Amino acid sequence: MESASYKKVVTQRGYTYGYYHTPNPNKGRPTVLLLMGFPSTAQDWSPQYTYLAKHDYGVIAPDMLGYGGTDKPTDADAYRAKPMAQDMVDILDKEGVQKAVSVSHDWGVIVGTRLVNYHADRVLASVFISLGCFQPSPQWDWEKEIQYYNKTVGYDIYGYWDFFASADAASLIEKNLDSFYSLLFPADPTLWITDMAPRGKIRPWIESNRQSGLPSYWTEEDKRKHQARLMHGGLQGPLNYYAARVRALDSKDDETVPEENFKFNMPTLFVATLKDYICIPSTNEATLRKFCDDLTVKEIDSSHWVMFEKPDELNQALGEFLADKV
Repeated sequence: MESASYKKVVTQRGYTYGYYHTPNPNKGRPTVLLLMGFPSTAQDWSPQYTYLAKHDYGVIAPDMLGYGGTDKPTDADAYRAKPMAQDMVDILDKEGVQKAVSVSHDWGVIVGTRLVNYHADRVLASVFISLGCFQPSPQWDWEKEIQYYNKTVGYDIYGYWDFFASADAASLIEKNLDSFYSLLFPADPTLWITDMAPRGKIRPWIESNRQSGLPSYWTEEDKRKHQARLMHGGLQGPLNYYAARVRALDSKDDETVPEENFKFNMPTLFVATLKDYICIPSTNEATLRKFCDDLTVKEIDSSHWVMFEKPDELNQALGEFLADKV
């Protein structure tokens, strides 16, 4: 991703976003909007960005709010999903893109979902990677979600959110950054079952500076570069995605979404990562099937971090979906 393609825009609500943009050369193929999640800058899309641009798609990859060259507000209210979706529309407007294919991963998914809920006329197709859609829920209650998944899956799934939403999480993670990375990007993905997802497990891991092995998709240098990009503005902004959900800050916005806007009236792809033990593939596919009449599912034998671990397979899945459905 070339620095020459990096641009800036001030959105309607006054935040400056940085984003990479490569226009489609002959307007024959659509633009793809890449929405990344925690804890990633737009650079984590590099293999997909390069692949799509090479195949003559337009590509826009923003540093999401809190990351990279984008503003990093410390108030969790800024990270509500509805206004972040509007921020994406503002970027599309800046580049004169009327409709785009939305591709999202991790917390990018809540923004990709709200694009459909509020701005479906701007979305040609939707792609959700690892995490299925995150629909509006005016009665959202994180505690009830914990209980539900504990009963249905057998462990907490979202138990680590309370630590990420805590007042001292950013400073503690920044102090023991390698420990955090060794759990978030583990050599053994099942560590998420035993030491990340269950409530009360992640804090002692990081407080004790516990370490695990380096994942196969990274060298030590790769990890250091990723850390440098993440730490450009610190962790408080990125962690606010969790604080906003634990505190149910989307609830009032979610009350305004008509039920018919939950429907995905466009081709949709779900890329299921089979070794993801937090974004459970079967659960997320079932959720999408409730709202999508035209759903394609592609399974990849990967952890959550498929863009690092299996970039060629992910690129192939995107390319086939775009060629067949868009």
